Amino acid sequence: MTMLTGFLLLCLPALLQSVCAEHNKDLKLVDYYKGSPGSNVVMTAPHDGWIKVDEIPIRQKGCYDYNTKTCDWHQDCNGLKVDGKCNPIVHADLHSSVLAKQMRERIGELTGETPHLIVSRLHRSNLDPNRFRDDAAQYNDLAGRAYDTFHGYIQRIHDMLAQRGPAVHFDIHGYKSHNADNWTEIGYNIRGEDLNANQLDPTVSSIQALAGRVDNFTSLVSGDDSLGKLIQAEGLRTVPSPQYPRPNATEEGRPGKYFRGGYITRKWAVWREERLIVCRSNSHSGSGMLLSTTDLSWDKLWLLG
Repeated sequence: MTMLTGFLLLCLPALLQSVCAEHNKDLKLVDYYKGSPGSNVVMTAPHDGWIKVDEIPIRQKGCYDYNTKTCDWHQDCNGLKVDGKCNPIVHADLHSSVLAKQMRERIGELTGETPHLIVSRLHRSNLDPNRFRDDAAQYNDLAGRAYDTFHGYIQRIHDMLAQRGPAVHFDIHGYKSHNADNWTEIGYNIRGEDLNANQLDPTVSSIQALAGRVDNFTSLVSGDDSLGKLIQAEGLRTVPSPQYPRPNATEEGRPGKYFRGGYITRKWAVWREERLIVCRSNSHSGSGMLLSTTDLSWDKLWLLG
């Protein structure tokens, strides 16, 4: 059976007991794990929810408007259903919330400061917090409230941390569809084709705030100053990194799959005016032990913040 390994598949009581009492009032559809007062780390897990609610219909294919090149996400839309357009993704990630909780716990052990964590409990077929609201909730009131709660927590924490200085936001994902590559993907909002062509533009990246404080952006993304190097040093295939600077740099001689990050990465890192938050989307597939990344020298990572 193909699955992400490095996760404890059992529900750990300690993790469940640590859930903050601040929940969505409707059906506790969003979990907020409050961080330590001095923490400058935010984590999100939008795609590993398991709750399916009868009041929320399964997200459906939208109607495409050729003139505006936009989608109408109302479930009763009267437009065209076009192949390859307006397709919602409804399958969940594989244990990414478990990974996020374990990363959070380990960071707290290593630094003495436990990160903030927001987890969507709704199944992705009901809600996708990593999309614009109309696509994410498809105009369902309950799903929309859960969406607003999820992003409201992020807004509040980002605003608080922005008053202190640099911080880091990890958006955690897990793909069983990328298992052939067996690597950890670090998304900086840089397209895979741009990584392959070595065309790295810091102004569109999710680490543009950090890029303004270093001399060599390429080194920050995939060289000696990169997070990928730290993870690679733990024995994990990582892209981008010095060993795998591009998704097409696989030993198998074929292009590897790569995810640059989604709406959360862009909304909370690229489109923010103050740009004090460094935002990354970590995706993992295959048989590597991603948990070992929590043994990294986080004092080095803190220099990135």
